[in-house]
Amino acid sequence: MTATEEVDFTVELWRRESKKARSISIRSLPPYGVEIVVPKGLSHKTVTRIVKQNSQYINQKLCDIKNRNFDIKPSHIFIPATSEAINVIYCHPSMENSALTEANGTIILDDPKERVSLVTNSKLLQQWLQGKAVSILGKAVETISNKLNIPYNKIKIGSRKSIWGSCSYKKNINLNRNLVFLEPSLIDYVVTHELCHIHEMNHSKQFWSLLNESLPGSKKLQKQLKSDANKSIPSWALI
Repeated sequence: MTATEEVDFTVELWRRESKKARSISIRSLPPYGVEIVVPKGLSHKTVTRIVKQNSQYINQKLCDIKNRNFDIKPSHIFIPATSEAINVIYCHPSMENSALTEANGTIILDDPKERVSLVTNSKLLQQWLQGKAVSILGKAVETISNKLNIPYNKIKIGSRKSIWGSCSYKKNINLNRNLVFLEPSLIDYVVTHELCHIHEMNHSKQFWSLLNESLPGSKKLQKQLKSDANKSIPSWALI
């Protein structure tokens, strides 16, 4: 089976009731599909009406996910942060537990046959990615911190579903490991943004002034981050 062959993986639309939800929300969850979250007890008629009203948006999201499913089983991985290219090959599954091995710029995984093994491989790739991200992003924070003379307390790198980074009142920097799929200039923007929050824990005029002073051209990078960045993240890294 090659990376482009079809696997038993279905993109779906489903509904989930939530006691915490105050209104209906529609969210894309690659590679599974689109989830409709509704307040508990909301009538089926109301949900159906809202789904119909948003049918064009939902169908587009489902189509986007279907078109991206090829990278759930990648044949190669490119890390723009370091310009590193890694090949991925698949071998016949062994009787032992699934594992990832890496040698000479190549990752070896079990050949997935269904949804479960696809997800397993994605989790193994995420573990591998975590190690890469800790090294790459850790160095970026240290370098920019020294350059700007803005010390921080701790850095935590991991899976973040909706944000690229954050800064706590304790001066702890939290970063999304998927930043490594972005261009170095965007990584610099996110890291600088969070370090500036150590001095300005808000998005006041003072904060934006400090950010632009620390990183000229930050407004352009901010727009680029919002418009293009998510397209760079492979589906396997989002599971």
